[in-house]
Formats: sequence, structure tokens, C-alpha cells
Amino acid sequence: MTTNNLEMDSVLGSLFYGEIYDQRIFPFPRFSNEQSEMAKEMINAISKYLDEAVNSEDIEKAGEIPEKIRMGLGELGLMGLAVPEELGGMGLDYSLYSRVFAEVAATDASIGTFLGAHQSIGYRAILNEGTDEQKKKWLPKLASGEHIASFCLTEPGSGSDAYSIKTKAKDNKDGTYTINGQKLWITNAGLAEIYSVYCKTDHEINGEIKEKISCFIVEKSMPGVSFGEKEDKLGIKGSETRAVYFDNVIVPKENIIGELGKGFKISMNVLNSGRLSLASGCAAGIKSVLKLATEHASSRKQFDKPIKDFGIIQDKIADMAAFAYAAESMVYFTTGNMCGGMKDYYLETAACKIFCSEMLWKSVDMAMQIAGGNGYMNEYPYQRYMRDCRINLIFEGTNEILRAFLALSGMKGPSESLKELGKVSDVSNALKDPIKSLGVLTDFAKGRISKMMVSRSITKSHPRLEEWSHKFTQMLSAFAIDVENTLIKYGKHIIDNELPQKRIADMAIHLYSMITVLSRTTSILEDDNISDEVKDYSFDLAEHSLRLSRNEIVKWHKKMGKNSDKQIQRISDKACEGQSSLFEIMDY
Repeated sequence: MTTNNLEMDSVLGSLFYGEIYDQRIFPFPRFSNEQSEMAKEMINAISKYLDEAVNSEDIEKAGEIPEKIRMGLGELGLMGLAVPEELGGMGLDYSLYSRVFAEVAATDASIGTFLGAHQSIGYRAILNEGTDEQKKKWLPKLASGEHIASFCLTEPGSGSDAYSIKTKAKDNKDGTYTINGQKLWITNAGLAEIYSVYCKTDHEINGEIKEKISCFIVEKSMPGVSFGEKEDKLGIKGSETRAVYFDNVIVPKENIIGELGKGFKISMNVLNSGRLSLASGCAAGIKSVLKLATEHASSRKQFDKPIKDFGIIQDKIADMAAFAYAAESMVYFTTGNMCGGMKDYYLETAACKIFCSEMLWKSVDMAMQIAGGNGYMNEYPYQRYMRDCRINLIFEGTNEILRAFLALSGMKGPSESLKELGKVSDVSNALKDPIKSLGVLTDFAKGRISKMMVSRSITKSHPRLEEWSHKFTQMLSAFAIDVENTLIKYGKHIIDNELPQKRIADMAIHLYSMITVLSRTTSILEDDNISDEVKDYSFDLAEHSLRLSRNEIVKWHKKMGKNSDKQIQRISDKACEGQSSLFEIMDY
């Protein structure tokens, strides 16, 4: 995609400082003519194949993706989208990868899950960190689909807290390691030949032995690898999920990916980029659900007119269309900036994953409501869409843990800046304690906010969007104050207060959504090759999306000062103690 070619820091991260720079927002990253033609050719071929070969109902009933379809995906090049061409892949950049992947995921969620587990996270560690020898050994067969990959991180006692894994790789001092442990809920487990497995390894640090995480490639043929029964899931039933067991599995040191002890960072980098493909699939999924809903609303008549003419139905359809527009804007603004040199993008990918997965969930719920009784019947696809899309809020980092991650990581930057000015004590450089021992002065905070006010403006948006650019500026100012007030109020204890974290995260997500929508819409309105009709529709979509995001930001901003956090905790504690049944209606 064409970008301003500026090597930049995180755009979303700058919002926590109350800073915004036009050159980071405009112009919106666009596909080049060559990329656009390539994408259209690939999508046409993929759509034709999927239409002819895939029946989602049959896949769900069978509980598996037929081998013929898996082979077909490999023949189309879909198993190696990001693998360099010289190693047998397509060599697509982040934007093309996301757009092509979205086409598949929106057609069938099980196939999307299978493909994502294979390449978005399965062999991504090899792609990111592997040596030339490792890439030449494994990537060609993985790119062709001859071999399938799987990502092994989650364990029975370790989900969002990835650092607490127990699987251990012991150094045998002869050039090999012995792995013992188990992994839970592993997609593609029984199908895969290659597993990226995250294990604890021992490291001597200052005379003490400490455990760190390392990444190993394990092959199915290695003695000691076994599997549990296939899991019976709520949705995405065509994808395979099993436990994987490692019983004295001997692995040569040549199978270590990256540096020993650096596996946690490797896994996080894998998940950071993997969340984008998930988000792109959700964005495309919203459009698919919207199409289904509008077709029904146009054909279904009540009281002698189609239900699309009723305001309450129009309200839902407009929201769904705005969700789709904003979700796409967020995903491809992010991928475009990654292609253009943005190095720190973990905040952006987390925001995209949260927003897109939740907007898809809302859209499916709205579409089911529009469908009425039909939506509840198994003969229609709504119930399958609902079951399939629900997992997106859970895997590759639950949306709850990603909100905490986003808020704490974003606030770490301002807290470090305050430390440099001598107003706070030291701050840890890890999420274990990202905001430590803060003691900020109110006068300093007010002074810094007033300085930031001057530079916080958008000047390059289209004139039709000037009002919304101004509103964004006002909300960004309020958000910056909220960030500093939160640091003042909670100090190091912010780590243990998830409700203010959630509010900070949600404001940041919707501010980022607004930025991307302003950027994309400006690009459309300034393009002489786009018709006035399309421009007007894009403006309407943008304005509705911006309004929805602004409403969310205002809501959470108000709750920063006045909220019921303590009451929520009291009620939750009592309910968890078993007192939810205290109030028997007959007794009170």
C-alpha cells in the first residue's frame, strides 16, 4: 500500500500523551494500482473456488474441513500468504494478506480459523525469527499446504497469563532438549506436522537459576507427541481443537526459534500480528452479515411495506453499516502504516481485535433480530454465524485482558515521561508492573496538559469533516487529562484496578476508530475519480460512525469522575460468596 513512507511510532500510543500529528494520519494508506489488480484477481479466484467447493452447513455437520478443500486452499496459495516467493509463498504484505484472508474468513469461519492457526500464528515465529536454514527447511512445505502448522502456548493453568506456563524444556547438555508438558485447546493439533511450542527453560542469572520462556519447533513424528480427543465446541466446528501432550520429547537445539529465553516476546509478536488477520476477518464478516440482513429487510413485508422502511430496523442497519466502515478503516489504516514503517503496533492490533470482534458480535445480534423468528431457526445461517463469531472475543487474547494490556501499556509512556522530569520514581519496562510507584504533582499535570493543548489539532482533514475534527480534538484533550488524572489517583495501584483500565482502553479504541475514519473519508472525498454518490454515502457512514464513537467516549469520560466501581465490587463479592440467592422473593 502507498503510505507517507515515514518510519513512525505507534499512532495510538501518541494519544495517551495527548499528541496527534497530521503526517501520521494523512493520507490514508491506499492500495497501489498493481496491488489492487493483484488483490482483485486473487479474490475473484478465491471467491469462485469457495462458492463451488465450500458448503458451511456440511462442514459443520461433518465436524471437519474435507482434505480436498484443504488441498485446494494450498493450490490457491492460501497456505503461504506471507511466505517469501523464493520459499514457495505469495510474499504478500500486511495489507494484501489481511484483505485476502478476510475473504476466506467471511465465507466460512472454520476455514478462516484453520488458515489463521496455520499461518497467522502457527508458523509465524519461523517467519519472524527463524534462521535462513530453518526457513528453508520448513516454510516451503508449510506454504504449499503439504504440512500444516499449529501454535502451542495455552495450558490448563495458563491462558491470558502466558508467563505462567509449566511445559519445560530441559537442556541435556548434548545438543538436545527434552520437553515435558501439555498444551490445551490447540487448533489444528491433530492435522499439523509442525508445532511452535513455548516452554520454560533454565537460565543462570547472577548465580541463580531462573526460568524463562523459549520457543521450539516440534514435529509430529518425534516420539512422545500425542493428542487428546477432539473438542466439542460451540462454534467453528469444522476446525480441529485438541490437547497436545509432550512426554520426554527429544528436540535438537537446531529447532530453537530465536534466542533461548526470548520466547515470551516471540509469542507476543506472533499474536500481535495474528490479531490483525482476525480483525480483518471480523470486518469482512460484518459486511456479510449486513448483506444477509438487508436482503431479508428488503423482501420481508409487514403492514403492507418492507420492514426496511421501519425506523427501528433502519437504525440497526445504519449501525451495522457504520461498524463495517469503521472496522475496515481501522484494520487497513493499521496494516498500511505497518507497511510504511510503523514499528510499534501492538496497541493498534489490540484495538483492532477488540473493536472488530465486538462490532461483528453486535451485528450478528442485530441481524438475528431483524430476521425475527427466521433468525432462531436452524435452517437459516444466523445461529451458526452467532456461534462461530463468539470465539473472536476470546481467542488470541480475551478482550478483557487486551483492554488491560492496552490501557497499562499506553499509560506507561506518559508515566515514564513524568519520571524523566523528576516527578515520579522508577517505572518498570515490563507489563508485570508497567506503572510503578507514581507520585505526580497536580500542578505539573495541569501545566503539561496546557502545553499539549496547543499541538493537539487536525488540519488536513476534508472541509466537510472539519466539525468532527474539532470534536476529536476536544475529546483527545479530555482523554489526555483522564490519563494523567488516573495516574495521579491510583499511582502504582492502577495495575489492580481494572475498571478504570477498561474506561481508558475503550476511550482509546474509539479515538483510534475516529482517526482512521477521518483519514479514510478524507481520502475518498479528495479523490476526483470517485463519484459524488459514493462520496456522499461515505460521508454519511463516516459521520454516523464518528457519532457512535463519540457517544462511547463521552460515556466513559463521565464515568472517570463519577462511577459505581466500589458498589460493583461489593455486589460481585457477595454474589461469588453464594449470596446471590439471599433475596428469595417470598421472604422479602
